[in-house]
Amino acid sequence: MLVAVALNLEFRAPRRAVRRAANLASCSASARAEGMISGLGVSSGVYEGPARIVREPKELDRLVPGDVLVALVTSPASTRSFGSIGAVVTDRGGALSHAAITAREHGIPGVVGTRDASKRITDGMRIRGDGTRGEVRMLK
Repeated sequence: MLVAVALNLEFRAPRRAVRRAANLASCSASARAEGMISGLGVSSGVYEGPARIVREPKELDRLVPGDVLVALVTSPASTRSFGSIGAVVTDRGGALSHAAITAREHGIPGVVGTRDASKRITDGMRIRGDGTRGEVRMLK
């Protein structure tokens, strides 16, 4: 702290963090009503497919190739499933979470930190995950 004062340095939040805060603030009630969920885009790309809600590791067997994995969080137990899914969406997590790192390793879109995606999305619902913009859109 003394060094920062002596050198006249000031703290600035990283641009990505500032953009994320702005994106979350701009997610109005109308956007939520339209079926959009905001989070942190951690692996770029856009994928549209059926959502598969996974609440515990034993439910991973329900995933079929092309599904979008929607979960509270992911763990090493779910890693084997990333080879066949089209995208991943989690309620919790950040840029260094298991879901984020594994999505980047497998080259699939990833959106984490949505807070309530696993509650708002129903099993089998068609969704579009945009890992570049950090958005999940529930389609009709």
